[in-house]
Amino acid sequence: MVNHIGQTAPRRRQVAVLFADICGFTRLVESVEPEAVYRIMRPLLDDLVGCVHAYGGEVQQVLGDGFMAVFGLRRSLGDEGERATAAACAMLSAGRPGRPDVHVGVECGEVLVTRSWEPACFGVWGRAVNLAQRLCTEAGPGELVLGPNAYAGAGRLPGPADEALVRVRGVANPVPAHRVTILPTALPVAA
Repeated sequence: MVNHIGQTAPRRRQVAVLFADICGFTRLVESVEPEAVYRIMRPLLDDLVGCVHAYGGEVQQVLGDGFMAVFGLRRSLGDEGERATAAACAMLSAGRPGRPDVHVGVECGEVLVTRSWEPACFGVWGRAVNLAQRLCTEAGPGELVLGPNAYAGAGRLPGPADEALVRVRGVANPVPAHRVTILPTALPVAA
């Protein structure tokens, strides 16, 4: 049986994993009617997904007020970390005035890609997935936190990267991470 990404068996791939999350979602849901939440969130999520697609990534799963995207899933170009970081920087501009802020985590590494359950197209398993999600939770509004492998492949960043050892849930040793706070005027334009 061939799955949705054209593979017949699980296989390992070098990818970049991006987690994006909307700041203040619970507060928003608690303060306005569901229709207003939809009117605010749908265009924002559409813009965020557009940033992923503009840099050749694929959205793997949507989790209410955030999602996971993968770069290099079908074909490796060798610049997955750079493209994921560029997409993350573009996403931070989507949280412009009048919209909720976005925070993003990115990490690169080897993962196992498998057939998934419907409606997702594929499963992605590995340390890079877990670490990208944990780094996303470390990022504040308008921030991107890069794991060590993602930082190594990020290319040019639109701002300074503050390095720190970060303790993340479930990981025994502190992780070297780079926090980038990006001003909207410093953001690259999507290709």
